[in-house]
Amino acid sequence: MKKKIISALLCTAMVVSMAAGCSGGSSDGGSQDDAQESTESGGDEGEEAGSADFAGEELSILVSAGWMDNRYDDTIARFEETYDVTVDLQTIPADQYSDILQSKLSTDSCADIFWIQSNPFAISSVIVDPEKYCIDFSDAGWKDLMPEARLSSCEYDGKLYGLQIWHNSPEYVMVYNKTLFDELKLEIPADYDEMLKVCEKIAAEDITPWFLPGADGWQHQLAFFQIGGVYEEAEPGLYEALNDNTATFADNEKMLEVLEQFKELSDKGYFGEDWIGTDSTNMANEFGDRNCAMAMANSSYIKQIQEETGTEDEFGLFLIPLGDNTSFPTNPAGPTMFGYKGTEHEELVKAFFDFVTTTESLQEILDNSPAYTNLDMNDDGLEQHWLPEEEEFMGTVNEDKMGTAVLQTGTKYTNDYWGDFGADMISYCQGQSEANDVLKNMDSNRAEAAKIAGDSAWE
Repeated sequence: MKKKIISALLCTAMVVSMAAGCSGGSSDGGSQDDAQESTESGGDEGEEAGSADFAGEELSILVSAGWMDNRYDDTIARFEETYDVTVDLQTIPADQYSDILQSKLSTDSCADIFWIQSNPFAISSVIVDPEKYCIDFSDAGWKDLMPEARLSSCEYDGKLYGLQIWHNSPEYVMVYNKTLFDELKLEIPADYDEMLKVCEKIAAEDITPWFLPGADGWQHQLAFFQIGGVYEEAEPGLYEALNDNTATFADNEKMLEVLEQFKELSDKGYFGEDWIGTDSTNMANEFGDRNCAMAMANSSYIKQIQEETGTEDEFGLFLIPLGDNTSFPTNPAGPTMFGYKGTEHEELVKAFFDFVTTTESLQEILDNSPAYTNLDMNDDGLEQHWLPEEEEFMGTVNEDKMGTAVLQTGTKYTNDYWGDFGADMISYCQGQSEANDVLKNMDSNRAEAAKIAGDSAWE
């Protein structure tokens, strides 16, 4: 398998346009059911059939760093062997990926398969015209493998264009040192007032209560956005109103409350003395050395702490309690692969999508993933690896609190300004602006994005 890391120099040369779109024709692409069935059987007959169809062809895949990693290596190697083809995996640094993808789309030079970070609104804003530029997979046999929430990030205008193989672990909730809490006789905080008291007691032990790496530029915003359910609960219909441009972030009482609570924690030093200048590089060791007690992280981070530090402490999970939140951070978003309609290898693209969605491939991808313990797929044959801590935590959250998407993917154009919002949060914490200024700036940015997209709700 070939891998390429495209350099910043190449990125500069290639970024000639930011307009999304690719031209190119497409056959209506017959079914790959026979190829999939032979692949699932794993027999020689299947391999011979695959080789006869595609022998010598090359399949190119354009992906951002971190979205495939080594978890796909074994599956890609089997695909190459089965069909006697070569996979050219072009992995782009994350900070360059968006520009390079748009350049390739606008110059009709896109890879056979490309990825985007998708959500229910991303296809129209990133790909712009998927019917013209993406292979239609509406009749694909693997469609039913994706849960309904995942499909919402893969479909547009009633047609299926993307495949999202992602996990359903609790994303960016509070990871805490359960052993330390027990020693200090602390209970999990159920609301903000309890969180303040817990932080005060932990800080008295000269331990950072809530490790928050502000220098990463993207993590601290999670405290505001992951609790989208609390905003919707405070004002039912808010998400729909935000998407119809009949409501704003500015002057929203619950959002202002959360920002004010965030600043209070910052002012009291509960994020660490220099959280704005601290990155996450050493976060696992901070946990292992008991320099911190809590942090926002994915549930699988517990395994990383224990493996990297050798600590014997036990860890657990609880919901971010800002705004007295009790909602689970449901998120239909995730890295999603698409077939480029201008490809000369459409049948090979379809064969790849069929191949990676077999039970064998899904299990292989999961087993080779160091970070995730499950895949969110409707496949009873898949052996999940849920952590006991995950199962314990999931059992504490009511199902009726799991229906609202996180704010950044449940509302239009919000996630596009993640970095801007984070910078505004820091400005507010440094006393350079007011809480409502942070919200007003998001409204302005969303309006600009809506104007570019031609969204009639903002006309």
